[in-house]
Amino acid sequence: MLTELEQLAAKIGRVLHHADTLAAENQRLRDEIARLEGEAAQLRGEREAMAADRELLNIKIEEAQLRIQSILDKLPTASDTRQLDLLGEEAEAHKAPGEHA
Repeated sequence: MLTELEQLAAKIGRVLHHADTLAAENQRLRDEIARLEGEAAQLRGEREAMAADRELLNIKIEEAQLRIQSILDKLPTASDTRQLDLLGEEAEAHKAPGEHA
């Protein structure tokens, strides 16, 4: 009976050691989960900041495109001879006889 009790005590000791090992592993996993949750929160914040920056850049690009289009709209077109042929008539008047363009 004494050997049975000793064997039982040894088994209980192994079970307790195993339980301690599992508890330590459980705590390590909890710590790892907490660390990963912190990293995930930080990455979410960075992603949101990047999305806000991207939206701001898109707005600036649209504003620049509108300004460029406004400038382009003010430029003379090929059919607008008022602006394109500023020297043409005057140059023709000053040419020597027999000179061609």
